[in-house]
Amino acid sequence: MRSSNGVIFKRCGCRDHGRNRLEQRCPRLTERGHGSWYFHCSATNLLGRRERARRGGYPSQAAARQARDTWLAGTAADRTTQGWTVEWWLRHWLDTRTHLRATTRFHYTRDVEQVPIPHLGAYRLADLDAGLLRTVFAKIAGVTNSKGRPQSASAMQHLRTTLRAALNLAVKEGVLACNPARHIEIKGYQQPHAQVWTEARVASWEETGAHPAVAVWTADQIAELLGSTTDDSLFAFWWLAGLRGLRRSGLFSAFPGPTPAP
Repeated sequence: MRSSNGVIFKRCGCRDHGRNRLEQRCPRLTERGHGSWYFHCSATNLLGRRERARRGGYPSQAAARQARDTWLAGTAADRTTQGWTVEWWLRHWLDTRTHLRATTRFHYTRDVEQVPIPHLGAYRLADLDAGLLRTVFAKIAGVTNSKGRPQSASAMQHLRTTLRAALNLAVKEGVLACNPARHIEIKGYQQPHAQVWTEARVASWEETGAHPAVAVWTADQIAELLGSTTDDSLFAFWWLAGLRGLRRSGLFSAFPGPTPAP
């Protein structure tokens, strides 16, 4: 039965002599209790795209119609969470990040392709909750990295940050009511605190080679550097690096290097 709200039909699993499924061509479909009812329809989701639904196994035409009407009556947000996988959403999130630097986009894309999509991509957005994410994160933590070592706490924190950013968009657009990634805690992760390069730390570094994870120069050390590079062709680079506090990606974007000769 066709209508503006889709199609409701009956089918079965019988096969012909060539072992091909008869489905809607089976002559026994008129018999009571033979086969089951299905519906096939589509509607617009929250992002303005048509989502298709095909459900079956209903005992009667009325039951299939009721299931179709229930699906169509669902909100656009429900259709998005029920129909979109995490992989689709992550790719959509990357596509909408139009103001990212090229290097930032590259790292986001690489990280998403290597970890979240292989481990979470097949789940639907509607399936995501704190319990599921804890289980998946524990599984990821047990997988060795490219160097054959366990995942570091900082790598797991970076994964959480990336996933949380992607799901924040889903919350913002009304697809999810809350962000389940915000409940994930990474064991052993501590935000590194910057330490000043005091004379004692400089002496220790020169003797042992050990240094703080994040360290900053004193004003006198910056002045000494800039004073010794005034005639250097890269003086602007040293000035920008020393006084503006840019990240490494920002520095290389400002000074991309020479253009290759044709």
